[in-house]
Amino acid sequence: MVVPVKLLAAAKSRLAHPERAALALAMAQDTVAAAREIDADVVVAVVVVTSDRTARAGMVGMADTSDTARGAAGNAASQRSTDARVVVIPDLPGTGLNAALTHGAAEAARRWPDAGVAAMSADLAALRPAELRAALLAAPARGRAMVADADGTGTVMLAAAPGTPLAPRFGPGSRAAHISSGARDLTGSLGRSVPGLRRDVDTLADLREAMSLGVGPRTHDILKP
Repeated sequence: MVVPVKLLAAAKSRLAHPERAALALAMAQDTVAAAREIDADVVVAVVVVTSDRTARAGMVGMADTSDTARGAAGNAASQRSTDARVVVIPDLPGTGLNAALTHGAAEAARRWPDAGVAAMSADLAALRPAELRAALLAAPARGRAMVADADGTGTVMLAAAPGTPLAPRFGPGSRAAHISSGARDLTGSLGRSVPGLRRDVDTLADLREAMSLGVGPRTHDILKP
């Protein structure tokens, strides 16, 4: 599972919250934590792609940095978790979301060549592990599949079977773009069973809806009175 995290200073520009950067990081941490909780027979590992130093540090509780002494000096070395379930790598392309996802997918395929690769938004504050697991298991054994966001035009998850390029087309109208590129749309078949997976957070209205579903502990800590 590849999860991209933008530079926090630029993240969630539409989210009018006084702690926007901290909230963006908290949502990313909760998203990664939900994915990591899924059994390894479904999610072998989570690859976090980010070049933000605060975001990298924020993943320390999930990813061990003991083998990245060079990274402390600014090197682009990866960070690995003690259980190898979370890997943090730099966004070496630095040219946008789809390039970051392609980079992360290539690294995942290199480390786990027999596994498929999936990409997921980093702002799924209300994601439940069971929802993500159900979506991944619904993906076909060949080709690619996607799940649309709550608004119905974007994409929150894109999955590619082993040996199939991820070919991400995230951005405005990404649902249609992914479908036109051959990805199977799982949104209808999953129905209302995955509300947390589909509720990405870009605005305060989105955040209120995520809160009604129940956000993860890190996001909750930022939002509590």
